Amino acid sequence: MSQDLNPPRWAEALLKSLLRPSDRESISGDLLEEYRAVRRPARGAFRANVWYVEQAISVLWHVIQPSVIAIVALTLLALMIKSSSGGGYVLYGSLVQAPGLSLLHAVIYLWAGYLGSQRTRLVKTGMLAAAVTSCIGFIVLFAAAAIRDPQLILAPFSQPFIFDILSVLLSLALSYAVLMGAVGGIAAKWVTPTAVRIRG
Repeated sequence: MSQDLNPPRWAEALLKSLLRPSDRESISGDLLEEYRAVRRPARGAFRANVWYVEQAISVLWHVIQPSVIAIVALTLLALMIKSSSGGGYVLYGSLVQAPGLSLLHAVIYLWAGYLGSQRTRLVKTGMLAAAVTSCIGFIVLFAAAAIRDPQLILAPFSQPFIFDILSVLLSLALSYAVLMGAVGGIAAKWVTPTAVRIRG
């Protein structure tokens, strides 16, 4: 019976992986109690689940906000440089001519991984933060390109192989981000215990 009154497992796991160790039990417990006692009876299962997922996403946004701002600024700057110079999109230290794979992207992914892991003491949070940051950067790039050239929106439908190309590019950017996020997360785990010992 109580199993039926739980929010989606993946959302609970996501939320717990985004919270500080000191807040993990109290905040997730408070949200679970509100879900069971207030949201589920008043709204029904679907709307209560949506509410719970929104809570998890708001915590995720809090974790990734600095790196997302950086990736959006980098993406828009790269598009402005391309417009003014007539050159390719990747002009700032990329060995592979693909979006999301430059050295500056690596720094942002490392930073996202470091901040996420430092907050939660979990390397997987750093990897998640970097991956979501990469996805948002990818979406912003293609949204901005489509605004500049609206025909790009219809191009994948007239030439379906473009979906394959986009999925390969996204997979490359995500893999790069997860790797850099893991490195940033490991660095945070390595540095943070020293800082805690010094404070104590």
